[in-house]
Amino acid sequence: MAQAEDTVEPLLQQFQQLFFISKIAGILPQDLEKFRCRNLLEKSRNGMIYMLSTLILYVVLYNILIYSFGEEDRTLKASQSTLTFVIGLFLTYIGLIMMASDQLTALRNQGRIGELYERIRLVDERLYKEGCVMDNTTIGRRIRIMLIMTVIFELTILLTTYVKLVDYSQWMSVLWIISAIPTFINTLDKIWFAVSLYALKERFEAINANLEELVDTHEKHKLWLRGDQQVPPPLDNSQPPQYDSNLEYLYKELGGLDIGSIGRSSVSGSGKNKVAPVAHSMNSFGEAINAASRKAPPPPLPSNMVQESELGNVAKVEEKLNNLCQVHDEICEIGKALNELWSYPILSLMAYGFLIFTAQLYFLYCATQNQSIPSLFRSAKNPFITVIVLSYTSGKCVYLIYLSWKTSQASKRTGISLHKCGVVADDNLLYEIVNHLSLKLLNHSVDFSACGFFTLDMETLYGVSGGITSYLIILIQFNLAAQQAKEAIQTFNSLNDTAGLVGAATDMDNISSTLHDFVTTTMTPTG
Repeated sequence: MAQAEDTVEPLLQQFQQLFFISKIAGILPQDLEKFRCRNLLEKSRNGMIYMLSTLILYVVLYNILIYSFGEEDRTLKASQSTLTFVIGLFLTYIGLIMMASDQLTALRNQGRIGELYERIRLVDERLYKEGCVMDNTTIGRRIRIMLIMTVIFELTILLTTYVKLVDYSQWMSVLWIISAIPTFINTLDKIWFAVSLYALKERFEAINANLEELVDTHEKHKLWLRGDQQVPPPLDNSQPPQYDSNLEYLYKELGGLDIGSIGRSSVSGSGKNKVAPVAHSMNSFGEAINAASRKAPPPPLPSNMVQESELGNVAKVEEKLNNLCQVHDEICEIGKALNELWSYPILSLMAYGFLIFTAQLYFLYCATQNQSIPSLFRSAKNPFITVIVLSYTSGKCVYLIYLSWKTSQASKRTGISLHKCGVVADDNLLYEIVNHLSLKLLNHSVDFSACGFFTLDMETLYGVSGGITSYLIILIQFNLAAQQAKEAIQTFNSLNDTAGLVGAATDMDNISSTLHDFVTTTMTPTG
C-alpha cells in the first residue's frame, strides 16, 4: 500500500494553477494553505466569507453596469416592440443568475468535492495494483489549454466590443469590464467539471485497454501454440523421395524414369539422353536436401520468452476480472456523484447557452433592420463579434455534452471488452464468470444529465439545435408582425393628421366666405 501511494500521483496535483485562479476569482471556498501543502480540498470559514463577499460585490457592480448603460434600454421600450424589451430585460440578468448558481453550488458542496477527488486517488491505487498506471500529465496540459482559450475568448470579446461599440470617451465606459465577469466565472467552474469528467473517462479507457490486452496476449499465445504444432517433421531417409504425378511426362522425357518402380528402387528406361534423376534431392545450391535437413534444428524459445496468457488460468483471471469490475463500479459511482455536484450549474449553463444563442441571432437580425437592441447585447451589432460570442458560448455547451457522452460510452464499452475475454478463451467456466460480471456492469452504467431534465448526449444536442432554429424563426415572425403593425399605426395617424389639416382649411374657407358676405351686405348702401 505504501508503495502504491508513493507511485500514484494525486489528480489534484494537476489542478494547482486552476485552483489558485478560481480561489482569487471567488469560485471555490476551500482552504488555500492545505491545498498548497497537501493537495487536499478542505472546508475553510475564511474562504466561505471571501466567496460570499465576492458574490455580493459582483452583483452590486453588475447592477451599476446595467444602470450606467440603461439609457439605451429606456429608449428601447418606447421605440421597439414589447417582445424585444422583455427579452432584453430577462437575458440581461440570466448571466448573473448563472454566476450565482455556480458560486452557491460550490459553497454548498465544498466538503463533498474533496471527498470526490480522494475517491479518485483510491481508484488510481487499485488500478496500479492491476497494472494500470494513470498518467495525469495530459490532464495538466488540458487545463492549461482551457485556461489559455478562456482568456483569449474573454479578452477578444471584451476589447472588440469596447473599442467598436462602446463610447470609451466617457469614464463610465470602464464599467464595461464587469460584463465579462459572469461568463469568466462560469467557464472556470465548468473547467473543473470537464477535467474531472475527462479523468473518469481515462480511467474507464484504462480498464478497457487492460481487458483488450488480456485478449491480445491470449491470441498471441494461441498463435504461438498453433505455430509450434505446424512445424514440419524432419525427412526420413528410409522412405523414397516423393514425386509429383503431374510431372510424370517430364520425368519420362528426361530419363525414361518409371514412376511405378520408385517404390521398388528400380530405375529402368530407354532414351538417348538418360539422366538418373534424384527427385527433390538437390537444392538450388547443389546441396543435398537430406544433408541440409540433418542440420541442427533451431533452439526452442526460452521459457521466459513464451507468450503466456492469464486467460489460461481461470482462477487467476477470475480475481483480476473481479477487481477490474469493482473498480469500474466505483468509477461509475464517482461519476454519479460528480453529476450530482454539478447538476444545477450544468442546467443553468444549458439554459443560458440556449437562450443566449437564440437571442444573439435575433438581435443580430434586429441590428440589420436598424432596430434598437439592449445595451448589454450591443455585440450583436457586429457580425464578427457575434460569431466569436456564439462560438465561445456554444463551445462550452457542446464540449460538455460531447465529453459526457464519450464518458458514458467508455463505461458501457467495458462489457464488450469483458465478453471478448470469454470468447477468445473459449472456456465454459470463464463464460460463467464473464456473464455474471456483465450483469453487474449492466446495473452500474453511468449517464450524465442536467438535474434529470435531459441526458447529456448527442441526441440532446440535436434537439437543442432544432429548438434554437424553431424559436429564432418564431421571434423573427413576431418582430415582422410588430413592425408591420407599427407601420400601419403610423400610416393611420399620418392620414388622420392630413385629414385634419384638410378639414381645418375647409372651415377657414367657409369662415372667410361668410365674413365677406357679411361685410359686403353691411357696407352696401340701401337705395
